[in-house]
Amino acid sequence: MILRKLTQALREQNWTAIVIEFVLLVSGVFLGLQVATWNEQRRDRALERQYLERLREDFSLSVTGAESNIENMELQARRATLVLDRLRACRLEEGAQHAEFAAGLYVIGRLEPPTLTRGTMDELRSTGRLGIIRSVGLRQKLSNVLQQQERTVGVFGFLVARRTAQLAYIDARNTVLVPQERGATNQPGPGEVLFDFPALCGDPAFLNAVSHIRQIAYVVIRQNRRLLNEYRAMEDLLDAELGKAHR
Repeated sequence: MILRKLTQALREQNWTAIVIEFVLLVSGVFLGLQVATWNEQRRDRALERQYLERLREDFSLSVTGAESNIENMELQARRATLVLDRLRACRLEEGAQHAEFAAGLYVIGRLEPPTLTRGTMDELRSTGRLGIIRSVGLRQKLSNVLQQQERTVGVFGFLVARRTAQLAYIDARNTVLVPQERGATNQPGPGEVLFDFPALCGDPAFLNAVSHIRQIAYVVIRQNRRLLNEYRAMEDLLDAELGKAHR
């Protein structure tokens, strides 16, 4: 309609009408572009919020996983300490002490790998949508946490390799009759872990192997605690960013 009027005005050399129609044409195009841009920005902000909410949920799961890892590893470290104490004293009473010693042998060497729920982060990176998060600081922090977790996993692999020989020596000195479906942290029943205690407490290599594996357990605990602190900090950052997005 505007183009037809503009063409007619040009033919008639009606310069006033030409200017008016031209202004209307440019204004219409400009407003159309602005509306399209506004709609696109609104979609981006809605999508950003969805990703922020998903990231918040992922880090909540990561916190829960790290807390569980720490709890399991601290239990194992305490049981390893009890095993070491009994070996150094070379005395083991029947009943509760015997059961706790057996439980310590049963779980020793089981390490909890540093975990991170990273599905949303991986999706953002693979689809090239990381830039939809407007906060440069938050994007950098996400990248830093991911790199730290990956480095920690690398160190964890090294620790697992280091404890292989010691764990093999410990396993060779006792027999486990615990059914496979039993949980890793459950106390084994009487007679489910068989060992010759006098022979064990007289074996310096066995005591050294237990001590070495306990030390690795403490290292893994520290790893998980560092990651837990990072995950909690990310929860706070995401809560703050979601608060901004809501306003």
